[in-house]
Amino acid sequence: MRRWITLCACILALLAMPFAVTAAVIGDENATATPMGETEQMDNQTEDMTIAAYIEQDENLTRLAEAVNVAGLYDTLNGEGPYTVFAPSNEAFDALGNDTVNQLMNETDNLTMVLEYHVVDGEYTAENITSMAGNQTGEQNQTAGNESEGGVLDIFSGLLGGENETAGENMSTLTTLAGEDLNVSTTDGEVMVENATVTMADINTTNGVIHIIDQVLVPPGVNLTAAEETAGEETPTEEMAENQSGMVGVVQ
Repeated sequence: MRRWITLCACILALLAMPFAVTAAVIGDENATATPMGETEQMDNQTEDMTIAAYIEQDENLTRLAEAVNVAGLYDTLNGEGPYTVFAPSNEAFDALGNDTVNQLMNETDNLTMVLEYHVVDGEYTAENITSMAGNQTGEQNQTAGNESEGGVLDIFSGLLGGENETAGENMSTLTTLAGEDLNVSTTDGEVMVENATVTMADINTTNGVIHIIDQVLVPPGVNLTAAEETAGEETPTEEMAENQSGMVGVVQ
């Protein structure tokens, strides 16, 4: 009888072993399905990229990425830096029109100048820009106050709001790789670059910072719309010829 009980216990133990092994395997799979720290790596992945690498993988910057490659600036934006890049979105390029963009892509010198006009040597966060603009505006106001004679006209100007035309607005300048200055300002907490608005600020990379803007900045001396503006327009000679032709028809 005891032998029978012992034999039954051994059989039950053998039958239970596969279930225990299966449960252990399933437990291990669940434990390794989501590696620890994966969320933190996703949050910080841009800090492991260069400026060029980030632009190349951002679906909102595909037209800028194409322009960077055509102009041969990938190596520059992939280099040591640090740089600050005001990156026009795809919508900013679309606003120029396909004809203008195609013209720009075919004019490498102008394309390079336009792109370099968006790049500043050094790293400037939105907080840095706000601080710089505020300091420079404060210095200008102090200088203006020292030069003012404090006459009756100044008093009335202040009462009528003449000194508050730029209230809430601070401005400074940054020198770009194109050799031209950019006016950067903050108005009610909104960062502006020339007439463009920063729609996404402080994308940190290994060699600088990116701010996405809603317009393509055009440096002085570059006319991107010349071809489109003259397209379809009659030249003065053609207009004169038509007028003369009409006059002849009337006389006859």
